Amino acid sequence: MLPRIFRSLSPPLPIHFIALCIYLGGCGAGEAQPVVVAYVAVDRQHAEPILQKFTEQSGVKVQAVYDSETAKTTGLVTRLLAESDRPRCDVFWNNELAQTYLLADRELLAAYHSPAAADIPASLQSSTGLWTAVATRARVIVYNTQLVKPDEIPRSIFDLTNPRWKGRVAIANPQFGTTRTHVAALFAVLGPERAEKFLSELLANEVRIVDGNAMVRNLVARANPNASPILIGLTDTDDVLAGQADGDPIDMVYPDQDSLGTLIIPSSVCLIQQAPHPAQAKQLLDYLCSAGVENQLTQIHIGYRPVRPSTTTETAKPMQVDFAEVLKHLETSSQWTKEHFHP
Repeated sequence: MLPRIFRSLSPPLPIHFIALCIYLGGCGAGEAQPVVVAYVAVDRQHAEPILQKFTEQSGVKVQAVYDSETAKTTGLVTRLLAESDRPRCDVFWNNELAQTYLLADRELLAAYHSPAAADIPASLQSSTGLWTAVATRARVIVYNTQLVKPDEIPRSIFDLTNPRWKGRVAIANPQFGTTRTHVAALFAVLGPERAEKFLSELLANEVRIVDGNAMVRNLVARANPNASPILIGLTDTDDVLAGQADGDPIDMVYPDQDSLGTLIIPSSVCLIQQAPHPAQAKQLLDYLCSAGVENQLTQIHIGYRPVRPSTTTETAKPMQVDFAEVLKHLETSSQWTKEHFHP
């Protein structure tokens, strides 16, 4: 049935005009709330309050699409690639950088130099404005403080191949998320032959492959000494710090501080090429690049590290790796792990 306002008019309006008015929201009844569509690989419990605060301050509603723990980043990137001819997303908030480089390589990102990022180091921004890092995490070794003695704590990722830890180490599925990036970085830094040798030795040591970094942490935290426990894992700093905030008996090591260094992974934000809502997208990017959001992400229970020099507390020796080189190895390393790692 037609709305009362249309039925009461005399002479009656043409039906196609009525339909157009209804489609546009009621012919002068007021514009709808502005929106921005964000694809978000950052954990929902951390990202959602930040996006809600943006809406409160700006009046722009964020339609957020989150990924799952098991398909971290990769699922959203696959979706962005599939939608490239007709983008639905405005802003991609990634929890790593290699697959942001992949989107840039496919020319799916638009240049935008946010004024809010003026004090973020150039090394943590695209020189062409295609992405900006808003915080970082590190790939660390997590261990159970009750079951691993201080003199046994692994100090290198290569220690995880020691027979002492056979069947007692866990990693997330290397087809997804930061584990995928970590493997590609090892291919880039060590070379494919050495990287494959290390990964093969991990497999020979009966590494357990699980659905996500949070599960790695949980297995380590809940290890039962009487049931072939997982005592050690490779995960991210935010997962460890979140567990510690909940009282888990875990701690972490920044691996390879006397050799390779620890992989530091930026969380990146970017504007999608031909974004449906470009003005609102730039508003959101300005907000995400702000010092205020950096402060929220770097709270102890969230576990990100700051990017601005004035607030940086990170002292770990970083792995010297170019993420453009990581991208070059992303597909070949992922194919290798797909063939050899079976969750």
